[in-house]
Parts: sequence; structure tokens; C-alpha cells
Amino acid sequence: MNELKVSPKGRVAFVSGANRGIGRAITIELLKEGAKKVYAGVRNLKSLDDLKPEYGDRLIPIQLDLKNDKLIFRAGRLVKDVEILINNAGVYESGGFFSDETLDSLEDNFGVNVMGLVKLSISLIDHLKNKPCAAIVNVASVLGLASMPFSGTYSASKAAVHSITQGMRGELTNSNVLVMGVYPGPIETDMTRDLDMDKDSPQNVANDIVNALKEGSEYVFPDVMSKQVGELFFTEPLSIEKQFGSFVSEEQEA
Repeated sequence: MNELKVSPKGRVAFVSGANRGIGRAITIELLKEGAKKVYAGVRNLKSLDDLKPEYGDRLIPIQLDLKNDKLIFRAGRLVKDVEILINNAGVYESGGFFSDETLDSLEDNFGVNVMGLVKLSISLIDHLKNKPCAAIVNVASVLGLASMPFSGTYSASKAAVHSITQGMRGELTNSNVLVMGVYPGPIETDMTRDLDMDKDSPQNVANDIVNALKEGSEYVFPDVMSKQVGELFFTEPLSIEKQFGSFVSEEQEA
């Protein structure tokens, strides 16, 4: 079991999906905590222009689209000094397993949330292993621990991220790389604006993630809902499935 503590102070990080939501908040938090440099993986290189006056050359936008293999592996060639990888980029496509959009949503969710994450990690792993101390942070979801009916294919993709995180951790046991899984609940972002439930702020999530890096945590439940789910995950995991399974969408109730 790793006991690495990876403070961002003086280190170089790469954040995928850094243009908004949790990714943007993590990027800012890393810079505030003294990161030497943050590579911000974004589709639009100008999307973080408003942060440049404050952070200058410490913030470096890198064009990234997890559906584009060329951009993924190009990023790997550009960020050889990276020490902390934050696999944050993802999509949310709703749909259960017996809905009209099942196959499309399954393909979209897995294409980005799973395949994109793995490809980016592969492109950077040699850089990370060559550093004295490094970290991979995979942003999963509480829905990766149990499925909700109207988000079945998304839940399955995040369950894969959970399993991938465990697999990476196993492969990197006794290495210099901390592997952290982050399991947020509903967060106030563009991705979740149509979800009718209480949401935490991206800033709180980012703060918890950075603190967890400094503490060397392997499991992070960074908001009010996820902390409750986290307690059940370690004690009564089947109760999470029952609770989440009771959620139904408005369409299903109609």
C-alpha cells in the first residue's frame, strides 16, 4: 500500500477538462497551492484566457479532446515534466439499459469517461514513473459505486473508472505513484444543471482533492452526499444500491 503524500507546491500538474466545472476549480486550486505549472487540457485554447493575468506562464493551455487520439498522444509529448495527472474530463449522457438511447449513451459515456481516461494515462505514465514522487487522480462518481436507473450507462462508465483506478493502484504498488479515486456526488456544473437535486460547489470538491493529495489519500469523497455514500461503501455497500435504485426520472414516473 502506497503512503505517498504529493503536495502540489512546486510541482507540475496536468488537468484534463480544465475549462469549466470541477476541472477549472482544480486548476485554480492547484495554482493557489503553489503548483509550479499547470497544464490545462481544454478543447478551446482561449477558454482560460481570463485566468492568465493572475497566473501567467504557470498556466499552460494544452489542446485536448478525449475523442481525438492524436491530441491525446500529442499532449503526452508536450508535458514530459508532469508529476500530477488529474483525469477529470468526462461526459454525462443519461439513459438506462432499456431506453431508446441506450446504445448511443453507452458509446458516448465509455468513449470519453473510460477509453479517453485510459489513453491519456497511458500517454503520461512513463513521465510520471520517472519522477521521484507523482500522482494519478481519477475523478469517478458515487454513481460508479451503485447505479441510478436513469443514468445506467453513465454509472457503468464510472464503475469502470472505479475498477480502472483499483487496477492502476495494484500495478503501481510500491512505486513512486499515488493513485487516487475521487467519488463526487452531484456538483453544480454545466453537466448536472438538469439534475433536480441538491448540489455542492466545484470549489469545495477541488479543495478536498488538493488536501487529499497532500495527505496521500487513495479514496476521496469530496462533498456532503459523497461523504455519506463513502461511509456506506465501506460498511454497507448493498444499501447504496438499494437507495440509488429507488431514484426514478420524471419520464419514468409519468
